[in-house]
Amino acid sequence: MTTKLRFIHCADLHIDSPFKGLEHLPDSLVKEVKQSTYRALDQLVKTAIDKQVEFILMVGDVFDQSIQSVYAQMKFLDACRRLNDHQIKVYISFGNHDYIQRGWTNLDFPTNVHLFTDENVTTFIYHKDDQPLATIYGFSYRNQAVFENKTSQFVKQTSTPYHIGMLHGSVEQNTDHDTYAPFKLNELADKGFDYWALGHIHQRRECRQSPPIVYSGNIQGRSKKETGEKGCYYVELDRKEVAMTFIPLQAIRFERVTLNVRSVTALSAVEQLLHETVKQLSFYGKTFVWIALEQYTNEVKHFYYEEMLVDLVDFINEAMMKTTNWVWIQQVELIGQGQLDKADYRQGEHFLAQLLQLSPGIDELDAALAPLWKHQEARKLLDQLTDEEKMELNEEAENILLYQLTRKHSE
Repeated sequence: MTTKLRFIHCADLHIDSPFKGLEHLPDSLVKEVKQSTYRALDQLVKTAIDKQVEFILMVGDVFDQSIQSVYAQMKFLDACRRLNDHQIKVYISFGNHDYIQRGWTNLDFPTNVHLFTDENVTTFIYHKDDQPLATIYGFSYRNQAVFENKTSQFVKQTSTPYHIGMLHGSVEQNTDHDTYAPFKLNELADKGFDYWALGHIHQRRECRQSPPIVYSGNIQGRSKKETGEKGCYYVELDRKEVAMTFIPLQAIRFERVTLNVRSVTALSAVEQLLHETVKQLSFYGKTFVWIALEQYTNEVKHFYYEEMLVDLVDFINEAMMKTTNWVWIQQVELIGQGQLDKADYRQGEHFLAQLLQLSPGIDELDAALAPLWKHQEARKLLDQLTDEEKMELNEEAENILLYQLTRKHSE
């Protein structure tokens, strides 16, 4: 009878993430955010010990950068030592963020840690009771980008009962993330492996059930694009079936909420709606939330552009900071019908139409922002904007201009 395997599959820990752009937050929150990846790591170690797993698979981007702080290195080394105290092995591959360059690979890891350091697929054999039980396959990034399809290198090398692949990469033609080490699902399925542990995509996803081809997602969200529970998969594997359980690990949760305010005309009603929202979210634990208001009335539009909602959010955030499971409102924005308004204003030869024609595109925004990104101190505090974020800023600027120039008429 083949022995059952119990292990944890995680990826994209992104330890030592800088979390730029936090200057507007209270100091206590900044500290909690910067510690969140470390706290998620602690939860990972605790989960592995509580579940008495035999090993952990860490599929790339353990760290956020290829060169890490000494503090980050020591925290990770301490985690590995704690796992070693419980005879839990750790198999690690390097991804596009922590690609092998220099630094932490020279750390004096305990004997339970096994590093995939080759850019080609290599193997480790896991033994239990002195018997070879599983062959674990993986590779690491030697450069920040790997465009080669590595699938052909995943070939069964042994006769162990189990074969597990670790792959930090993207399904071909994926548009949600940079496409590195691309692969096709059917190619992986045809390899005859028992489990595919994937990394790189931060949203957990069970791509295939048989065999399991699984993205675990990251263990701690870092922005409004990484919402919901973040964590790892606890896997029980035998020859008959695979049982996978997702276990949340995040220290802080990120959420996006859309509220319909078509019947709201009083500021007190907005306050009540926001208060109810953060109260519900507090059951998840500590949370950052971005709130969008749709189908808004003229009154809500007035509250927004006259910055009354800014004061309202400050009031709610201040109250929430006194609670254990705080919920911090990062932003309240209007969405929806503003687009329709602008479509009308763009018609004709009048002043507003000409003004909107001057609205910059991405290239013009890049030129305007270039001095900021070149500034030595600014680079330390701010992440560069994505094209989507640039367009959102441009959209908001247009909306503010239109409101200020047309409000007398609408009143």
